[in-house]
Amino acid sequence: MDFAAQQYGETSFVLRRERDAWKGYTFAEAARATHAFTALLERVGVKPGDRVGLQSENRPEWGLAYMAILEAGAVVVPLDAMLKAQEVGEILVTAGATFCVTSARQHAVVEAARAARTPELRMVALDPMEGLPCWDDAQRDFPNEPPRAPRAESGDLAVIIFTSGTTGQAKGVMLSHANLLYNAEGVARTIDCGPGDRMLSVLPMHHTFESTIGFICALRCGASVAYARGLDSKQLREDMRSSDATIFVAVPLLYEKLLTAIHKGIEDLPAPRKLMVKSLFWTSRLVRMLTGMRIGKQLLRPIREKAGLGKIRIFACGAAALSTEVFWGYTDFGWCMVEGYGLTETSPVACLNRPQRSNPGGVGWPLVGVEVKIDAPDAEGNGEIAVRGPNVMLGYYGNPEATAEVLRDGWFYTGDLGTFLPDGRVKITGRLKNMIATAAGKKIYPEEVEVQLVNSPYVLEVVVAGGKDAKGEREEVHAHIYPNMPELELLARSQGKVCDDAFVEATLKADVEARCEPLAAYKRVKRVLVRKGEFPKTTTGKIKRQNLAADMLAPPMRASGVA
Repeated sequence: MDFAAQQYGETSFVLRRERDAWKGYTFAEAARATHAFTALLERVGVKPGDRVGLQSENRPEWGLAYMAILEAGAVVVPLDAMLKAQEVGEILVTAGATFCVTSARQHAVVEAARAARTPELRMVALDPMEGLPCWDDAQRDFPNEPPRAPRAESGDLAVIIFTSGTTGQAKGVMLSHANLLYNAEGVARTIDCGPGDRMLSVLPMHHTFESTIGFICALRCGASVAYARGLDSKQLREDMRSSDATIFVAVPLLYEKLLTAIHKGIEDLPAPRKLMVKSLFWTSRLVRMLTGMRIGKQLLRPIREKAGLGKIRIFACGAAALSTEVFWGYTDFGWCMVEGYGLTETSPVACLNRPQRSNPGGVGWPLVGVEVKIDAPDAEGNGEIAVRGPNVMLGYYGNPEATAEVLRDGWFYTGDLGTFLPDGRVKITGRLKNMIATAAGKKIYPEEVEVQLVNSPYVLEVVVAGGKDAKGEREEVHAHIYPNMPELELLARSQGKVCDDAFVEATLKADVEARCEPLAAYKRVKRVLVRKGEFPKTTTGKIKRQNLAADMLAPPMRASGVA
């Protein structure tokens, strides 16, 4: 923090939108505020080695409180702002937390967790609250507090992050100071992030993806961070315009919705302007498809600038697979889309595409100093991805058995399946726990089937999973689909039909069958289950796949077989 303050001084660091302006802390102000809060934490009794929960919505003070906890020599336990009291209590008890920093908005949840599970827990507030020491007290009482001497070694525990995984029980991932700093440094160098950049932060800060890339990385390289007001597409585009953001980090689901909103905005333009914009876009796409040249950056620059999105130079994507269609959608508009890969256990980034060589289909090359291998590859080169390097976690907190399962001979075995592309990039092909095994011994990775279906205009969300055949005897491929009803209704009207359940099922069945044609026969979908609502998701936008094969997440409208 003090290094950044010395280097970047009075330039903006972390900002929030207040009325029509972005205001917050410069690097120097952030350092002073952090030291003041460190002093307050020490006054209330926080000691080196203590576990301190951090429960707040995204805001500038989240990251500064995070740094103050570390400066006090304590260990941060970030908490998902969407959790209920029972879940918060379980994490605080499991981590052995003795203190918790909370915002006013989150106080009731933490108080309920304290009362039910951990009555000795002491709280410190980010907002003025009766009876609690708070952020404002720190700034008033310790305005010129000096920085503390380091109270931890680089390899010491810095943070315990309880994952909200899509396939299993949450575990406390232990990351060291070195894990976090190495990862931030590697990402900053790969995307050439620096003082001229501003990140627009939208993902929850308790998650490693956002806290490492969207905060620590910015702190390391002198970039600023503006905290978006929310995820509403219109509001988000307004924040992109007004914040002057140059880098945007998000997950595929958000990129899909944002691209849809951009196209809708084009459709709403007056006819002459709409025709011009669409002509330029399709010219960009046609030239790219025929020659490989990406001319959108130059051709559509006036359009991006007119929309207020001309300063964005990188869209970075992680946490789940990004469809090829969405990748090219942004590329043909002239933006650079960069995909990466990692897990909380790898701090989180293990692989990242280079902005100068960004292509779909692979999640990039390993960061400098990070090794990736494919363990026990099959005939097609697919095997479990293993990672080794200074970004790999210390282990799972209080769970040596689970740690021993994934950390072997210095390698972290991710549970993800992948292969190497000819250019050396890593390609994700599936997940071991999701793999479908047929009676004939064939292995099917749901993700390779999902990629065939996700670009259908009639599909909003899809998950492919194993299920029993009609006789309940053998495993086969099922597709659970949340349909795009507006598109299906348009199709029905164009055909003079009623968009009832039967029409939806028949249309999806035919569409799925056609899109699975390129796949080997044993990989094709045998049954479509149409859902009434969206799939439940984690706070980072991943679909929760637990018990999907048993269809316990939500009842289907009706199931239809696919020949």
